[in-house]
Amino acid sequence: MEFISPAVIIILGCVTLLLFLQWKNLRGPPCIGGWIPWIGAGFEFGKAPLEFIEKARIKYGPIFTVLAMGTRMTFVTEEEGMNVFLKSKEVNFELAVQNPVYRTASIPKNIFLKLHEKLYVMMKGKMGTFNLYQFTGQLTEELHKQLENLGTHGTMDLNNLVRHLLYPVTVNVLFKKGLFPTNERKIREFHQHFQAYDEGFEYGSQLPERLLRNWSKSKNWLLALFEKNIPDIKTYKSAKDHSQTIMQDILDLLEMETNEQMSPNYGLLLLWASLSNAVPVTFWTLAFILSHPNIHRTILEGISSVFGTTELHRSFWRLVDVVSVLAT
Repeated sequence: MEFISPAVIIILGCVTLLLFLQWKNLRGPPCIGGWIPWIGAGFEFGKAPLEFIEKARIKYGPIFTVLAMGTRMTFVTEEEGMNVFLKSKEVNFELAVQNPVYRTASIPKNIFLKLHEKLYVMMKGKMGTFNLYQFTGQLTEELHKQLENLGTHGTMDLNNLVRHLLYPVTVNVLFKKGLFPTNERKIREFHQHFQAYDEGFEYGSQLPERLLRNWSKSKNWLLALFEKNIPDIKTYKSAKDHSQTIMQDILDLLEMETNEQMSPNYGLLLLWASLSNAVPVTFWTLAFILSHPNIHRTILEGISSVFGTTELHRSFWRLVDVVSVLAT
């Protein structure tokens, strides 16, 4: 029997592997890689992620996979594909979000899986439909303060105005009254870092931080902010009724269930979850109201018919009036 050299065996093995990978790719969406193993399309993707994704969508269709820095990311860019994915019985929500939670808030898998169900039940109980009324008074008070600070003259971009109102209100109600900075420089710093974190969240949930330096910097800044303030949040007592904030309830559960120091990490998640959708929803709601005077009038009449001249009604009226002045 003739001797087959190791070089021939290696070449045949490589060809077999290549054919297998090509066959495997035929069964899945188009895969965008690169000529450098492991790195793949990492460099090109990291330079301009949004532009890269849009070009890939045009070239390869609504569903495609990107291989970057050892990670395979499959993008679904059409509604029909998303519906199929989300309704699949094979989808496990905890496992699906565990890795993104680790990347965006540095919460290890074992801690996340241990606490997820307990935190979900607690949050649902505290902020469910039948308990939301408990936050009305606090939100109205904080919102009224922010509106008074704005004055009645001037101009401001509507999106910035919404952020200017919602950031301090949310932080002071959910975490600790007075936690949001009042110094102008520190306020700008908070806005800068949270906006960077929020806008890059989707990419940060999929890509290594080394590809997203600015996003990583803002993430670490926010974690440091919470780490510094956790002791004060723990000991805070409401001057009115000594009720606990949502963050204090989370801290109690963390202390009861685990010895790991994950308080700043869960604080960051709560901050993002409470603001990421609230800002765009509020922006488009106000924009719609301002664009339709008849709807504006109907809303005010409806509130008046239910609440009369209560603080809630006056606050809403003032909000729309201020927005009208600043947006024109």
